[in-house]
Amino acid sequence: MNNESLSVVLVFGLVVLSGLIYAVMGYVTGAFRHYERVERQGDSLLLGKSIMNFAVWGIEPFARWLCQRGITPNQVTVSSIVFALLAAACIATGHFGYAFSLALLSGVMDMLDGMLARFIGKTDRSGVVLDSTVDRYVDFFLLAGCAIYFRGDVLTLGVCLMAILGSFMISYSTAKAEAMSVEVPRGAMKRTERYVYLLLGLAASGIWPALWWLDQPPIWLVLWLLAVLTNWSALTRFRALYLSAKGDR
Repeated sequence: MNNESLSVVLVFGLVVLSGLIYAVMGYVTGAFRHYERVERQGDSLLLGKSIMNFAVWGIEPFARWLCQRGITPNQVTVSSIVFALLAAACIATGHFGYAFSLALLSGVMDMLDGMLARFIGKTDRSGVVLDSTVDRYVDFFLLAGCAIYFRGDVLTLGVCLMAILGSFMISYSTAKAEAMSVEVPRGAMKRTERYVYLLLGLAASGIWPALWWLDQPPIWLVLWLLAVLTNWSALTRFRALYLSAKGDR
């Protein structure tokens, strides 16, 4: 096992250990923590609330620590895009294990900025705009890194581009639905789900450079999943928006 694979195993080991602590504490106290952020976002078949509540529980102490040291939410937000750029460079060069750790840090920073803003009582509209904008760039950088890595395979390159398209169309449909005050199907592969599955694909690719039956890294399977489900989810959302707009005439 090389250093890159070992880094993935160590990070996963820490996550599993934290998960065991979370589970034991929940059973001992007779109740698991539930967070408003998770309830507001909702779950799906691809990602349950229990996992999201565990993630918030694990990250919350770091947000309090940053708050005590005077770190601002915007600083945390900017760090998210820096880690994403480094992760994209690792993906493009085939270092999926290192990309996993860096992308995980980027995702943690993305969760921390909102928590930190609530702790210090500074939730202004400019911070929300910055956070949403950085999220779009982070999504693009990671998938663009995949596109660069698979640039020699026209089919997989097309799959990467479709995953990018689907991801952005889901975000656009969500914004459009909010602007029109229309409730649309939640669907699959919203940003949190996309990010989690992308992380899993990077981690698996860091341990197994190629699946013996596929001759492709596991991230290849995740890209196909993203390409199909994001676009299907976006289309179902736009159908609901179209029917709603048509009914208003």
